[in-house]
Amino acid sequence: MSNHRLLPFAIGLAVLPAGAYAQNDNSSGVLEEIVVTAERREASLQSVPVPVTAITAEALTNKQVTEARDLARFAPSLKMFNNITTPTNLSPSLRGSLQQDASLVVAESPFGIYVDDVYIARLNGNNITLADIERVEVLRGPQGTLYGRNTLAGAIKFVSRSPGEDSWRNFSVGAGNFDQQRISLSTGGKLADNLGGSFSALYSNKGAQFFNRNPSKASKVGEETNWAARGKLRYTSGDLEITGSLSYANSNNDGGQLIPASTPAVASNKQFTSDDLVPQFGPYTLNTPNVARANGLKNYPEGSTKQTIAALNIGYDIGGATLRSITGYVKTDDYFTNDFSGNGNVMAANKADAEQWSEEIQLLGSTDSLNYLVGAYFFDEDGAQYFNWNSYFGAPGSAALPISFSTINANTKSTSLFAQADYKVSEALKVTAGIRYTEDKKTFKLDWKSLLGAPPALINLKNTYSEVTPRIGLDYTLPASGNVDSMLLYFSAASGFKSGGYNGIAIFNPNDAKAPYFPEKNWTYEFGVKTDMLGNRLRINANYFLAKAEDLALNATVTNSDGTVAFPVQNSGKATIQGLEAEITAVPAEGLTMFLSGTFAMDGKYDTLNPTSSPANSLKNFGVNPVVPQTPNFSFTVGFDYGVDNSYGRTTVGADWFTTDDYVTAATNDFKVKGYSTGNAFVNHAFNDNWSARVSVKNFTDEYVITTGSRGFLGGFIPLRPREYMFTINYKMD
Repeated sequence: MSNHRLLPFAIGLAVLPAGAYAQNDNSSGVLEEIVVTAERREASLQSVPVPVTAITAEALTNKQVTEARDLARFAPSLKMFNNITTPTNLSPSLRGSLQQDASLVVAESPFGIYVDDVYIARLNGNNITLADIERVEVLRGPQGTLYGRNTLAGAIKFVSRSPGEDSWRNFSVGAGNFDQQRISLSTGGKLADNLGGSFSALYSNKGAQFFNRNPSKASKVGEETNWAARGKLRYTSGDLEITGSLSYANSNNDGGQLIPASTPAVASNKQFTSDDLVPQFGPYTLNTPNVARANGLKNYPEGSTKQTIAALNIGYDIGGATLRSITGYVKTDDYFTNDFSGNGNVMAANKADAEQWSEEIQLLGSTDSLNYLVGAYFFDEDGAQYFNWNSYFGAPGSAALPISFSTINANTKSTSLFAQADYKVSEALKVTAGIRYTEDKKTFKLDWKSLLGAPPALINLKNTYSEVTPRIGLDYTLPASGNVDSMLLYFSAASGFKSGGYNGIAIFNPNDAKAPYFPEKNWTYEFGVKTDMLGNRLRINANYFLAKAEDLALNATVTNSDGTVAFPVQNSGKATIQGLEAEITAVPAEGLTMFLSGTFAMDGKYDTLNPTSSPANSLKNFGVNPVVPQTPNFSFTVGFDYGVDNSYGRTTVGADWFTTDDYVTAATNDFKVKGYSTGNAFVNHAFNDNWSARVSVKNFTDEYVITTGSRGFLGGFIPLRPREYMFTINYKMD
C-alpha cells in the first residue's frame, strides 16, 4: 500500500515523476505554458475559462504529491481525508459537497474521477499510488456539460503518459523511515511503424507507524504494501488514432488505525475540538485485541483492495471534426476487517465487489469562430457488498458479540446526452453555452439479519433520477499592455447534479435503508481572472464562487430512540457556499519559483434545514449553530523551490507550508478540528541529465493532529501521519 497512493488503482502505475505545476523554465527564468484538456481539447491553461489546478509531473515530485490526500494541499477548496475503514479509502470533499462513506458500493462522489478519460465510479481504493502521470487537472465547479456522472462540484483528471515517436527509460529506487521502500520503472517508445508501446510498474512498502499495546497481539501495526503495473499501446495512421491500456493494482494493509480518545473536559452534549481530545494510551497507540470472530471477520484488522482498469480510446478525424469513442471497464474488489474504536469494542468486516462498463461517444469540431462538442454517455455498474458488525467488551481472549450482518446488491444504469459550444463574438469576447440530460436508473437490495434477536428484513428499492443541467459563460481577453502579458476575465453560471442513492450501513436495524436519499443539486456562479505579468514571471489565477446547494446530501450520526446508533445519509436542506480561490506563481529570480494556492473567506451557511436532519438538531444536541462541514474560512499552501548549477551538477531545494482554519468534520457539528499547519521539504541533486538523488520529508515539524473520528459508539480517531522521510536514486532517459 505505500505512502504513495492516488486515485483509483487506475493511477497506480509507476514511473519516475517529472513535470510542473505552473512551474518555471529554469533555463529562461520564466513561467512555462501549461497545456490542459479541461474542455476536452488541448488548450493553454491561461486561456481556459474554468478554475483549474494543473499539476504536471515535476511539480508532483517537488510538491510530494504522492497520494490522493496530497492534492488537497494544492487544489483550492479540495479536502481528502482518510476514511475510517482502510488507508486506501479517502472521504472526498470539494466546495462543501462531500461523501464520507467512501467504502460503500452505493456511495456517490461529489466530483468526477477520471483516469485517461475513463470515469471511475467507485471510491473504494481511491487513495492508491500516483505514478506514470503526465499531469493532474483538478476542475472546480459543475462540469456536467463536458464530463460524465456526478460532476456536481468538479472533476479530477489523471492523464498518464502515452507512447509515441520518442523513447524513454526511467527508474527509481528509494528507502526511508518506517521501513519505506519504493521501486518504480517506466519504459516506452516506438515499437513499429505507426505503433508505440509503454510499460510501467511499481512496488512500494511502508512499515508500521502505530503501536498496539494489547497483550494478545502486542506489536507495531499499520503496514501497507502496494504493487501495480500498466501497459499501453498507441496506434496512429493518417486520421485514425487508437490507444488501449490495461492496468492492475493490488494493495494490502493492516486496516485503518484508529486511536481511542476521549474528551474528559467536554460533556457529551457539547461540541468538542481536536484540542480537547486526550488519547487513551498516547499518540499513535491503540489497544486492539486478537480474538476469534465469526461470520467473515478476521481475528485482527486487515485490508485488501484490487483494481483492474481497461480502456480503449479511438479518435478519427473527419474533416474539421473528430469522432471519438472512449470505452472503459473497471473491476474493484475491496475487503477489510477493521477496529473502529481502537479498543476492539466495535469491529466490522466488509467485502465489496463492483464491475462497471462505460461508453462515451464524442464529436468535437471547430471553425474560425466556433468550438463545439456533442456526445452521449452510457454507464452500467453492478455492485455487491457484505457487511458484518461485531462488538467486544470483554477481557482479552473472551468471546466477541455479533451484532448483525447484511448483503447489498445494487445496479446503476446511467444515460446522458450533452453538448457545449463556445462562439467568438469578437477576437476578445467569447460566449459559451452547454446543456446535459442525465437519467440514472438504480436498483438496491438489502438482506439484513440481526444476531441480537431482531426480526430479519429484505428491502428492495428501485428509483429513477433525471435532471437537465445547463451552463452559460462569458469570457473576455484583454490585450497585452505594459506589465500585463495576458489577461482573461470570465463569468459562468452552471447547474450541477449528483444522483440520489441508498443507505447501506445497517448495524442495529435496517430502518435507514428503507428509503433512498434524493439527488443533490446546485447552481454555481463564478467570476475569475487569469493573468500573466512582468514578462511571464508572475501568474495570478483567482476566482470567486457562490454555490446555491439544494438537498445537500451529508453523512450523519444519529442516536435512535432505543439508544442504538445509525449513520444515514440525509438531505439536510439548502445551503450557500462561497469563497475566493487563488493560485499565484512567481519567478522573482532565475531558478527560483514561489507559489501560493488556497481558498479565502470561505463560508458555508444553511439557508433552510430539513427539521429532522442532524444539522437542524446541532443547537439542541451540542449547543452550536450548524455550518456546512469542511468549509474552513481559509486554507492555503505557500512554498518555493530553488535550483542552482554548481561544479557537481544542479542542486534544487524546496519546501511548502500548509495552513487551515478551524472546520467541523461532519453534519452533526459535534466535532471541530482546530486550525493547524504542516510542512514538507526536499533537496534534489542532479549529477547530469540522467542521474539524480533526492531526500524528501513530509510533516517535517512532526505535527500531531487528529482530523476525523467520533466519540460514542465508535470512539476512534485518525491522526495525520508522523514525520516521514525518504532517500531516492533516480535514473531518467528521455
